[in-house]
Amino acid sequence: MADEQLHAQFLANKIVALGGEPTTTPRPVPSAKSNREMLEAVLAAERQATVDYTQRAREAEEFNDKGLAVQLEDIVRDESGHSEETERILRDWPL
Repeated sequence: MADEQLHAQFLANKIVALGGEPTTTPRPVPSAKSNREMLEAVLAAERQATVDYTQRAREAEEFNDKGLAVQLEDIVRDESGHSEETERILRDWPL
């Protein structure tokens, strides 16, 4: 959660610096009936975040904002790590 808050704060600051207004509307969170369903939803969200941030990093490169591109690639690394950790939990822990 702390990583996600840091990502959101960085992105909000960057959006403002570029003249925009950040949104505060999160994506919907599906309800879960079990711990396993909850972790599967977490995994899906982490994977989607990786895809989304990868696209944003490409766009930052096209915009010639190398600093933003690098920061977004760092976020991709974090999100990939979160996905791998969640995959291990799902694979190794009987829930």
